[in-house]
Amino acid sequence: MRVGKIALLTVLLLSTGLTSVVAHGIGTPVQLNVPSGPYLLSIWTDPEPLRVNETHVTVAVMNPETQTPIITGVQATVQLQSPTDPTVTRMAVTSPDNTDNKFLYATAFSDLSEPGLWQGVISVTGPAGPGEDVRFEIDVLPPQPFNWLWAGIFGLIVLVLGWLVWSWRSNKPNTSC
Repeated sequence: MRVGKIALLTVLLLSTGLTSVVAHGIGTPVQLNVPSGPYLLSIWTDPEPLRVNETHVTVAVMNPETQTPIITGVQATVQLQSPTDPTVTRMAVTSPDNTDNKFLYATAFSDLSEPGLWQGVISVTGPAGPGEDVRFEIDVLPPQPFNWLWAGIFGLIVLVLGWLVWSWRSNKPNTSC
């Protein structure tokens, strides 16, 4: 009986998609294998779609001859410019330390103030010298409204867990004399 309850709980958790929350992929390609002086850059963003206060930019800095990642001694700077006010910019210096994948330079922007088409610039400098700026655009949508589906799924999980605990306790034999 207990194994059946554990299996039911496992199926419920897997069916809610909670396993996808743990995974963090590279994202959507913005530009791939773009020359930048002595480097080759690829840029990705996630999640899809990008939203205000939920925008990640990932950069791969590679050797153009071998197309192997350069992971030491490189500094990549990501700058984003507001769609409505060119004086409003957000900037972050990236590092492989910011991501689980040590071959990539990643940064998160949790302070983008408005939706629209943000202008981006990646600047790289490293042992081979400075690279040329690589420009790109990203479309940032308004913040996502509250998702009642996830609240309902969470409530259902709490109810099932409560039922499992209650039924497990009520099925225990009375050991008092």
